[in-house]
Parts: sequence; structure tokens; C-alpha cells
Amino acid sequence: MSAYRRQAHLEAPLEVVWGLVGTPRRYPEWWPRVVEVRGERFDEGDEYAQVTRDPSGSKESMFLLERRDDFREIRMSCRLTGMYADWLLTPAQGGTFVELTMGIEPKRLGDRVFDMAFGKLYFRRWSEQSLDGLGQAARSGRDREHA
Repeated sequence: MSAYRRQAHLEAPLEVVWGLVGTPRRYPEWWPRVVEVRGERFDEGDEYAQVTRDPSGSKESMFLLERRDDFREIRMSCRLTGMYADWLLTPAQGGTFVELTMGIEPKRLGDRVFDMAFGKLYFRRWSEQSLDGLGQAARSGRDREHA
């Protein structure tokens, strides 16, 4: 079971960051590897479809919104693989402190093998790319608010 935790301070207000993290339909705007998100509702306990691109191509997976606390936390997990992302947000020093934990609780043998061989590196890189993408989108959103 690999997990990687990364923290960052983003120079954008909590409302702007939550607008990106708390709205799954907006993930393709900033979250690397996320190509499309489809769902009727995005409340705690709801499922949605997410198309993700990785080295082996694009695949669609069903995600469960396990936790959702507006402006504070959102956690989602893939029903097929057990991959998860947990985002915690806190207003801090005029911006937003973000703690991201990404990892996998493998459900299938192939996912266990992947996790053992590449999990730590995969989730470290994806976490870094995710926070970079979120930071760029949040700065862009903040700039539009003040334009």
C-alpha cells in the first residue's frame, strides 16, 4: 500500500482553490492525467466516472466521493484499483495551505504488483504534478478575480 503526502502553500484564496479541488468536473482543467469527468452529482457518497491518461493509454474508472467537507476536505477513490486522493485545505497567510495524500489500496493482483514495483515513485510524481497544476490554475483564477 503506497501513499505519498505532499504539502504546499498556494498564493490564492481558499475559495479559489476549493472551486478547483471541490468541483470534480473542473479536474481536467488542472489535474494532470485527468482527461474527463462525468457525473450527475458530486456529494459525499456519490460516484462519478473519470477518464485518466497514463503511459498505457486512457481508461475510464468509477470514483467514489468518500468524504467531502466544503472548503476543507475532499477524498475520492477508484472503485476498481483502490487508488485514492485526499485533499485537505486550510486558509493560511493570505493563501491556502494544501495537504495532498495520494496512494493505493490495491484491489487486484496486477495493482499490487504495480504498487510494489512503481507505487512510491508514481504517486510522488503525480502528487508533485497535481500540486503544480493546481497552483497554476489557482493563480490564474486569482488573477481573473482581480482583473
